[in-house]
Amino acid sequence: MELLPRTEAEARLRRLQLWMAESSVDAVFILQNADLYYFAGTVQNGLLCLPASGEPLYLVQKSAARARMESPWLQVVPMAGWKKARSLLESAGCQSLRRVGLELDVLPTANYLRLQGLFDGIDFVDASEIIRRMRMVKSSYEVDLLRNAASLLREAFAQIPAWARPGATELEIAANLEGFLRRQGHQGITRTRGFNFELGYGAVSAGPSASHPTCFPGPLGFEGLYAAAPSGSGRRPLVAGQTLVVDLVAGYGGYFADKTRTFALGAVPGELTRGHAFAMELLADVEGALRPGVLCSHIYQRALERVSDSPYADAFMGAGDSHVRFIGHGLGLEVDEWPVLAAGFDWPLEAGMTIAVEPKIFFPEGGVGLENTYAITDSGFEKLTVFPEEMIRIPT
Repeated sequence: MELLPRTEAEARLRRLQLWMAESSVDAVFILQNADLYYFAGTVQNGLLCLPASGEPLYLVQKSAARARMESPWLQVVPMAGWKKARSLLESAGCQSLRRVGLELDVLPTANYLRLQGLFDGIDFVDASEIIRRMRMVKSSYEVDLLRNAASLLREAFAQIPAWARPGATELEIAANLEGFLRRQGHQGITRTRGFNFELGYGAVSAGPSASHPTCFPGPLGFEGLYAAAPSGSGRRPLVAGQTLVVDLVAGYGGYFADKTRTFALGAVPGELTRGHAFAMELLADVEGALRPGVLCSHIYQRALERVSDSPYADAFMGAGDSHVRFIGHGLGLEVDEWPVLAAGFDWPLEAGMTIAVEPKIFFPEGGVGLENTYAITDSGFEKLTVFPEEMIRIPT
């Protein structure tokens, strides 16, 4: 079992404590799963108190025993119910809390109101920005886990040509991919931070499915199986002369890599071939800017300028009303992390950031494009999702 090293956990706490000292915050309470794992190394039902000085305390409803097995360093205290939280913290030495940070970007209102009732007199402030800023710059330990996730994708994508034959359905190929990935060690769940951002392993979109309307906050369309659960692959059969766009996320040790490739079943229309060649050129252009110090917003603007001078301005990054306004996104413990290669995101790239870049173009008859996950290094980038990037031809 992959466990968080104590040195990692300690370094993360010390960074957060620096912010607490600068912001006059006495403690930060962590309740969301991805953040719990980031700071505690375990994901149990309870409240993690990270004090401005001293060691953290984890009040756990279920399971305190597992928290002790998995956490590299926490003081774990069983909590019979939330009404006990304040007295348990005070008995452990957290007696003078005046300002406490919360993950207000993800904390449900009901939980916030409950905390207000339990901790009367405490001023709760938003700690979500500092947590997201910390998490967007990865340690070498974290990048290693992303490499492992990317390795799962490399092995899975190599299987697709054997499964992608005319008559096979999107769902059949997706099921084969998901089973393969699970047997290779995919963690089986995909974590996101965005509200109502529901995602499985990704999507297998054949022909027009890639341009199907979707509320999913990414460029690739898909039909899904039901209106109640619209994300993912549907029952559309593959047809010779069409493209197949496969966009998958793999999770290993909590960390995600994201990758897309386009397959062609026999000969496809020339506009799709030309569109994919343009997407490859655009990705290479973005790669030229992936280095520390370059503003995320500048990379996006540079891409838009190139697209505006091409035949693909109306087909770039989504079909119809499903366009998205970014070309890349951060990922780590969640697939929608910072930074974002988008307008207004005027932050410079830093070594340790991990970003998925995904130029995609959509036509009524199908989609084309690709996506890679990169780790920013001191001198540029490391491409984690190594795999052929040209349109992959499958004989029919």
